[in-house]
Amino acid sequence: MEDAVVLMAKAPVAGRVKTRLCPPLEPRESAALYACMLGDTACEVSILPRVRRYLFLDPPESTNFLQREPFSGFERFPQRGRDLGDRMRDAAATAFRRGARRVVIVGADCPSLSAGTIRRAFRELSTGASVVFGPSADGGYYLVGLSSPDERLFRGFRWSTAEVLRSAAARCRILAAPFSFLPPGRDVDTGEDLLALREWARTHARPACPRTREWITGFFGPEGGGFPGSPERTPGPPRG
Repeated sequence: MEDAVVLMAKAPVAGRVKTRLCPPLEPRESAALYACMLGDTACEVSILPRVRRYLFLDPPESTNFLQREPFSGFERFPQRGRDLGDRMRDAAATAFRRGARRVVIVGADCPSLSAGTIRRAFRELSTGASVVFGPSADGGYYLVGLSSPDERLFRGFRWSTAEVLRSAAARCRILAAPFSFLPPGRDVDTGEDLLALREWARTHARPACPRTREWITGFFGPEGGGFPGSPERTPGPPRG
């Protein structure tokens, strides 16, 4: 198979995932939300036909996690590298070495990511783009697709900042690598993002992401009010 999807994931352990969501969430709540988003993302990836699926896990010793559906169709590898760029570069290189001609890398942070969006990324790569980005609201990207391995697309960036996507597009121009953009999405990293996720789930029926929607209903209640519980449950500072 010429197309490969890499899902970059963390073991959903309290205190190790989605820490910027604490507050308004407790560590166990943010880990539970991440587990829901990860499961839903794996389901969307699993819908895709004729695609190799790779699950790159952090920490490296967690490759025994997530053995059941919807993860059983993924080949597992440990994440390796000092930062996010190194880890994505290594994952992409692994997929290309194993025979892929087009590689799409996604995380588990963007519940609006659908199988259709991933298919569109592969179409872009098949029709002239060397790189495809899915822009996220925080200035980064929720997806990156590649038609060839090039470590220069992952080195020298200040990851987790509002300049990531702009810097990556500028790097593509320097390299004369044709690139394109998919529709924007939003990662869930802060309390503000969590409120945006609640509104998105209320107004969008697709993708299904049943685990994430069930978590939202359980946390906010069926009426979709504000943050439940104590006054300390307030969103983090606004972006920008």
